[in-house]
Amino acid sequence: METPKKGLSLFALTMIAIGATIASGIFKTPSGIAAKVYSNETIIYLWIAGGLISMIGALVFAEFGSRFANAGGVYTYLNKAFGPMFGFLYGWCLLIVISSGTIAALCTVFAENINYFLHLDESMQPLLAMATVVVLTLFNTFVLKSSEWFANIGTVLKIIGIYGLLALALMLGKKGIFDAAMVAIEPGALPKADNLAGAFVGVLWSYTGWHYASFVSGEASNPKRNIPLAMILGTGAVTLTYVLCNLGYFKVLDHDTIASFAAEGVNKVVAVETMKVIMPGMDYLMPALISLSVFAGAGLYILSTPRIFSQMAKEKLFFSSFAKTHPTYGVPVNAIILQSSWAMVLIALWGSFGSIIEYVTFVEWLFLLITCIGIFKIRAIYKDETPAFKTPLYPILPLIFIACVGWFIFKNALADKAEYYVGLAVIPLGVVAYFFFKSRQTKSDATDTL
Repeated sequence: METPKKGLSLFALTMIAIGATIASGIFKTPSGIAAKVYSNETIIYLWIAGGLISMIGALVFAEFGSRFANAGGVYTYLNKAFGPMFGFLYGWCLLIVISSGTIAALCTVFAENINYFLHLDESMQPLLAMATVVVLTLFNTFVLKSSEWFANIGTVLKIIGIYGLLALALMLGKKGIFDAAMVAIEPGALPKADNLAGAFVGVLWSYTGWHYASFVSGEASNPKRNIPLAMILGTGAVTLTYVLCNLGYFKVLDHDTIASFAAEGVNKVVAVETMKVIMPGMDYLMPALISLSVFAGAGLYILSTPRIFSQMAKEKLFFSSFAKTHPTYGVPVNAIILQSSWAMVLIALWGSFGSIIEYVTFVEWLFLLITCIGIFKIRAIYKDETPAFKTPLYPILPLIFIACVGWFIFKNALADKAEYYVGLAVIPLGVVAYFFFKSRQTKSDATDTL
């Protein structure tokens, strides 16, 4: 079996955790959240809550990472805790829903923003998004070092740009950050729980990605130390960035204006409109920054997640052709092409950014919830082993994560959304696929013993 090349540093892994998280969310989701939640204070609390939940998840996953340093991340953790079927189902949903859907969403946003400069007909944007997937796929078949530099430089430039906007917004904005919204609700009324759950889709979508450094742990230097640190450092940096960005938006635009951007047929982005107010004539800078952000983010997903499909194939739970790595570049090129091809199908299928993230977020956080539950099983199975990192305040922190994410999933499961139902339907199809590949595995093993 081929041994992955070692070399991803703590800095590179942290950039993966940050870059895979900060992509489109902080630019696209604030308007949808404002449309569902009627006070700026509550919105800030939601972003803080999302950061805290993600940090707790990162602490739990850090223990997993310190115990199991081989490549695979969540796939490996579920495999160790609950057996190969759960690991397979995650890998299956990663391909059909989570990672491919994320790439589709990010490339859709890229097409929308780069078109600010190209001025193509709006009907051409899906084709532009698909072309973006192709370009990123070609790039990520190159040597690992090229992808690492791409991730590092893209993420650093993105952070510099975001904090530049933030500084300008806080200095030049004239609004009161916590000015009351003018929507017609009773004074002092709290947002309905359904609205909070719906708004949390955008928040959790924006925070998704902190665990992606664990997917390339097989290519990391000192993974038992660096994978946990990368997830924790990345999550902390993202939380600070998101909270400050929302404060900056509120300093420039009032709540109702931000919420109005979520209306059907309104093609406005909060970050771009913020720049228009504070630096008229320079608003082209924000589409450029957003394009860079989502381009780098999509590249990170294309880089990291095909390792899971490759691992599944090596374990004979997927087609063997996806186990192969490129003889020159050392990357699982067939798995990368498969994921990218399906991402283009999802662009054509769903069409809009909002539909894609609802399709993705619900399923992804369901698996993060199941993985967190697995920490109790892992502690029981490996009770005689002491990991390099242990989740602090165990079992309180895992239980908080389970309760919060469980509430989010339950409330949104009650919503009448086709995107949620289609995403969930992929899971039973995955059970059928698992037994198909399991039967092939059994026959292959029997042949090998003859």
